[in-house]
Amino acid sequence: MRQTILAVLSLSAIAALLTGCGGDLVLLNSKGPVAEGLSGLMMTAIYLMLLVVVPSIIMALWFSWKYRASNKDADYKPTWAHSTAIEIVVWGVPIILIAILAWMAWWGSHQYDPYRPLDAESDKKTLDIQVIAEPFKWVFVYPEQEIATINEVRFPAQTPVHFHITSDFTMNSFFIPQLAGQIYAMAGMQTHLHVLANEPGIFRGFSANYSGYGFSQMRFKAHSVTQPDFDKWVSDVKAGKGTDANADAIQTGNLDLAVLQSVRDGERSHHQIEGMLLDAKTPKQHEIAEEAERLGPYPDKPTPVTYYSSVEPDLFKKVINKYMSNYHGSKGSSHANMQHAASAGE
Repeated sequence: MRQTILAVLSLSAIAALLTGCGGDLVLLNSKGPVAEGLSGLMMTAIYLMLLVVVPSIIMALWFSWKYRASNKDADYKPTWAHSTAIEIVVWGVPIILIAILAWMAWWGSHQYDPYRPLDAESDKKTLDIQVIAEPFKWVFVYPEQEIATINEVRFPAQTPVHFHITSDFTMNSFFIPQLAGQIYAMAGMQTHLHVLANEPGIFRGFSANYSGYGFSQMRFKAHSVTQPDFDKWVSDVKAGKGTDANADAIQTGNLDLAVLQSVRDGERSHHQIEGMLLDAKTPKQHEIAEEAERLGPYPDKPTPVTYYSSVEPDLFKKVINKYMSNYHGSKGSSHANMQHAASAGE
């Protein structure tokens, strides 16, 4: 009976994972070829495993009923010890299923490799977007368009998108479930993710790796739009009118390393402490310090969407190079940084 309960709980856990704990079947509502392939692999693996789970549940219930103490018609064989047929089934079926699952895992890991370009899926030019995981927010840099955003990314539908991903603090994970699997973001390193959206839409993106007290606020929206809408949005952002496309967004100027450093700090405590300074006629320093300590540097909601009309050249490479001395040591690190910066752009 315990095995039956565990099997039911396992199926319930699988259902919860498929819904993404958000009420809708996110992982089954794929909007791109990569996510569709991964979803198909996952469901095929689940169906294969159910070939063992379902019969096991049925047999557990049936055996409990058939061999109950009150059933005097049940066969009683105290000397029974071996059955070749049973041995073939209990060993043969799992071996076959494991072999199939192993082949699927090998094939799928190559077919849906996040580093594998999707040029064959579309005749359009690939759009490069650089992703920087900042403390409890995501920064997106468009190197060709020379703009940047915080907590929002836009790209044309039916266009391959190549995400170049790094981190400007601890290890993190970049995840848009309806488009592709998650990929890690690590300081001083660059990972890659290729996606393509089949149709226009708005998809949920978030951090899939615990990276600190405020990581739950690392949420963003991925907008798949038509090519004309994307071109207009880029033009509006470059002209300082990006808020026309998003009333809740903030439009500002250039994004460089200094600005990037300033947005690393938590905003909640700073804003509320500034309010205390303005409201109090004679603010006491110890009260302000106590309030800052109580609030902490962590946000209680995602950083507002922010558009930057220009971006410092090679900002993404410079963020990576900040951490290269950790790998190469202080001696000769400048030369190593230059070599890594050159390879990072490839």
